[in-house]
Amino acid sequence: MANVDAVSAEILAYKFTVEAIVCVKSAFKDLAGARVRQGPRMRSADGTTVTPDMTIEAAGGRGRTGYRAVGEIKPSFPKYRAAVDQMVGQVRHYDGGLAGWEGGAPHGGSGRGGDHDIIIAVRAEHAPDFAVGLPAALKERGAEVKSPLSIIGIVRNKTGSGADWFSLKKLFGTISHKKANGALGSGWTIDAASLTNELNGTRFYDSRPPLPYVMSMLWAHVFPNLVHAKKLRRLRTGVKVHVDVEVGRVHHLAAGLAPSSNPGCVKRAWIKDSMEEFARIGLAERTGSDKYRIRYSTHESQLTECFARVTATKAGRSDGP
Repeated sequence: MANVDAVSAEILAYKFTVEAIVCVKSAFKDLAGARVRQGPRMRSADGTTVTPDMTIEAAGGRGRTGYRAVGEIKPSFPKYRAAVDQMVGQVRHYDGGLAGWEGGAPHGGSGRGGDHDIIIAVRAEHAPDFAVGLPAALKERGAEVKSPLSIIGIVRNKTGSGADWFSLKKLFGTISHKKANGALGSGWTIDAASLTNELNGTRFYDSRPPLPYVMSMLWAHVFPNLVHAKKLRRLRTGVKVHVDVEVGRVHHLAAGLAPSSNPGCVKRAWIKDSMEEFARIGLAERTGSDKYRIRYSTHESQLTECFARVTATKAGRSDGP
């Protein structure tokens, strides 16, 4: 069961990252009129290619300079030194000049820092760990960060009465956009209903998801679009139906669940591996090199957790379902 729990934790971290990207995009659009891009390729001052989880850019108006930030999503503080080293390395690369902004010219090309912000968005319950641990890790490794650095905690709140909202709060550092700094410092609330369309339409970002997560997204959001109309009536009765699919077509539909700013982030290999896993666990059979027949039904409950358990169990990575 420990391995199933580990996979489930990876899935929750991936889900959080997707939700955090949507939330940060919403907050900075409202507070700064900013556009957020997910996973752009950029170049640091030392020539290293970097792909931050997001960039935030707002144009300047009359008498005002624009605003720019790079953002990373970190669900929890790294447990191991190598992962902390990697995080510090990311911050170092983001500090100073970066080329690849949507606005064109490199911002802060001198490498002095201070021309754009670095924002780390984390689960709210882990924000205190970052507020203490990240500055300590930077200091220990001799990393002097000149760009404004901040940590934002994010949590989704749900009540039994049906209320559902996200809370974002800056718990460390400074955001150089005055309005955003004040609002996020006090705490910014977003009604989840206002994000329904974007949350439903954004299920992936540019990092490879756990395999069971991809499988559950295909099962819940892609395969229904491939069921023939005549078979839909049978599905409503709980009967399983056969659905013939091709990897390219499934990939095309899954790509529609990527962020609008990064539609190419869903990789064909994610889909192919998922189809092979469906075949391995008995929910599909291979009918050609890239063709499969799915044994599909709509009555599966808690799909992601179910697939995490099934795949781990079938591979002998768990002590039972």
